[in-house]
Amino acid sequence: MARGIQQDGADITAMEMTKWFDTNYHYIVPEFTKNQIFNISSDKIINEYKEALELGIKTKSVLIGPVSFLLLGKEKESGFHRIELLERLLPAYEEILQQLVDVDAEHVQFDEPYLALNLSEKEQRAIHQTYAYFAAKFPNIKITVANYFDCFGENIDTALALPVHTLHLDLVRCPLQLDDILESNKLNSYTHLSLGVIDGRNIWKNDFEKSLQLIQKAIDHIGADRILIAPSCSLLHSPCDLDSGE
Repeated sequence: MARGIQQDGADITAMEMTKWFDTNYHYIVPEFTKNQIFNISSDKIINEYKEALELGIKTKSVLIGPVSFLLLGKEKESGFHRIELLERLLPAYEEILQQLVDVDAEHVQFDEPYLALNLSEKEQRAIHQTYAYFAAKFPNIKITVANYFDCFGENIDTALALPVHTLHLDLVRCPLQLDDILESNKLNSYTHLSLGVIDGRNIWKNDFEKSLQLIQKAIDHIGADRILIAPSCSLLHSPCDLDSGE
């Protein structure tokens, strides 16, 4: 996939790589065809959950959201748009969620960073369709939808209407969106907020005063029992240890 192959009569071009939003990381761009079929080909996420469970940790599994997965890819033939594959894709996600339920998972996070970009009405409907589907199939799983690297922008009404347990906000890149959400009166009464107040993309000490102001503002509006504290995005982007340089 990353290198292609030219041997024994085969001439397969490597798949495209592009930057993961505005980070210095790259990903291999998924390629889709009109009659694409989706199947589970790895049990990595289940094995890692079991590994944590054996260590006494009931962790939260994280998956790329179905809509972002499709939109971050590209069509390999004409005559369709990749978002039209959503109904074919969702059963594969359902299978993964069922496997997590079978090992007693309670929390699952879906990263939907495309919520920070301009979405068409059709794509916004796809977001709602996806999480309504999951909510109907798995009413006992606490689902988090995470957006990062920017505000929800024009997608804010779509995000606030999602039938999910938690919405994650990147309050490092876009602290003002917290006011927009709290003052909109559109946040579901059962929805928690994950406040991304720790910069997941740099090594420097956090501005605690600024973080505490945002946290207190959220608590004043919806109560401490509906607030989670988090990094702005995955800590993949930060070194693990300043001393060792890892």
